[in-house]
Amino acid sequence: MDGRRRSQRWQLTRLVTAALVVAGVGLLAPPAYAEAGPKVAVLTRNLYLGGDLTPSIGAPTLPAFLAANAALLSHVDLVDFPARAALIAEEIRERKPDLVGLQEVALWRTGRLGDPAPATEVRYDYLALLRAELTASGHPYDVAVVQDEADLEAPAGAPHNVDVRLTMRDVVLVRHGGRVKVTDTSSGNFVQNLVFPLAATGGTATSTRGWTAVDAVLGTRAFRFVNTHLEAFHPGVRVLQAQELLRGPLNVPGRVILVGDLNTGPELPDPNNRLAYFTLVAGGMVDTWPILHPGDPGYTAGLGDDLTEPADDVEHRIDMVMIRGVVVPVASEVFGTERQTPDGRWASDHLGHLAVLALP
Repeated sequence: MDGRRRSQRWQLTRLVTAALVVAGVGLLAPPAYAEAGPKVAVLTRNLYLGGDLTPSIGAPTLPAFLAANAALLSHVDLVDFPARAALIAEEIRERKPDLVGLQEVALWRTGRLGDPAPATEVRYDYLALLRAELTASGHPYDVAVVQDEADLEAPAGAPHNVDVRLTMRDVVLVRHGGRVKVTDTSSGNFVQNLVFPLAATGGTATSTRGWTAVDAVLGTRAFRFVNTHLEAFHPGVRVLQAQELLRGPLNVPGRVILVGDLNTGPELPDPNNRLAYFTLVAGGMVDTWPILHPGDPGYTAGLGDDLTEPADDVEHRIDMVMIRGVVVPVASEVFGTERQTPDGRWASDHLGHLAVLALP
């Protein structure tokens, strides 16, 4: 083994060791004094964009590309976000979180086939649909910050014969009239993003991702709440994005809460997919789930593209709430299989994760 490879292995070993040492702190029970502090309830939910992009990315010819894009749009129609939004709104209404971090808040638009101008006709606005359901339930939430992520447009063949555009967004919602007051907001895209080659067109597509954050106060306790969605398809890029979080929105003094679909975890089958988790833990972030649920895997994904898999088919814990500073986890739950749409679909391919955190 040459010196460079020895150095890389040593650095990885040091990273994992440091992560495990810090993670070990999270195996202690919450201290009794936590009950005396004010408590903030936070929730993370991946809304599921409505289909799988990989057949379009991997299509070898233009006809196959048109067919894959048409199939994707048909599948988005099939899994019916308006019906799913009603389920998600009910979950939020029941749990009444102070802050909500949302990922894959898709905006689907269409335009005339072959028109070089960006498509603008809204087909589904996931954010508007969910907020309408929340307002109708009597529990409105305000949009604190929205960050546009990947913005992709391509032609779709029969039966649609339109240009179809997907804009991915990450969003933080705050409970309207609630106890938590937002004092500032910020957001950004990662510098490091995965770029896919498109064989059918000879071009590329960029999986742009990023983060949203609010600075907030609960009573006299100030904290930062960060929401993110790390890269799903490349562990190296995912680690670089985790490092960007630690240098950027997580690099503040005081209390920090991180939520999101992290696409990483300490027990994923492929060790490479654990590295971004260990990067965050080595950077001082504490995973709240094992503190409150030792021995419980807490799986949160996935329920299949059609959203019809059995409820117990979830097999990965990648939707997380992590903390740093004087923040103590008091209670948490994973949810999302309590109800289905009229045609028998779950609200998302992920489950939701709620945590109640004391700020002593």
